[in-house]
Amino acid sequence: MAKDKETNKDDIKTDADKTSGASSGGLGMFTWILLGAVVVAGATGGFALSQLMGGQDDPAGATAKPAEEDSRKAFEELLSQQNVGATPWTYDEMEPVLANLDEPGVTRYVRVTISLEVSPEMDKEKGKAFLDQRSMVLRDWLTTYFAGLSLEDVRGSRNLNRIKRDVQDQFNELLFPGTQPLIRQVLFREFAVQ
Repeated sequence: MAKDKETNKDDIKTDADKTSGASSGGLGMFTWILLGAVVVAGATGGFALSQLMGGQDDPAGATAKPAEEDSRKAFEELLSQQNVGATPWTYDEMEPVLANLDEPGVTRYVRVTISLEVSPEMDKEKGKAFLDQRSMVLRDWLTTYFAGLSLEDVRGSRNLNRIKRDVQDQFNELLFPGTQPLIRQVLFREFAVQ
């Protein structure tokens, strides 16, 4: 009888172990199912939100073509047929740019005033109005550009020529994307590092 009680206790213990193991395995399976449901719900919600925010009635290419045509039309309006072959003109109305150089531990800044030599293909009157309108974007880019340079990046004629080319390339990209560049040269009227 004592033996029966021991065997009975062992059987109960084994049954308890089996049920606890089964319940922990079930808990693990439940966790995976719940995790999968959350991922599926999140993906579905993200897709639905992107469709709502993206404008479901307008295919992606429908607005790109008119915007590109407007840009090209505006560019063609800037061109002057009578000035072809004439000398380039200079745009001097840009305000000075002041930016802190990227120098740790020391406050160094650069003050730059530039002029742009513009192709004679651009009508001078329309071109000045066009550049006046976009001068804030150009100044913002210049400030960001110079703030990323270190003192060594602005020393010497080789670096200054590189800076001029970088500014010229970026201005042409900002002002005339996908068309011929009309900024021929960037000229420094002032370049002071302190």
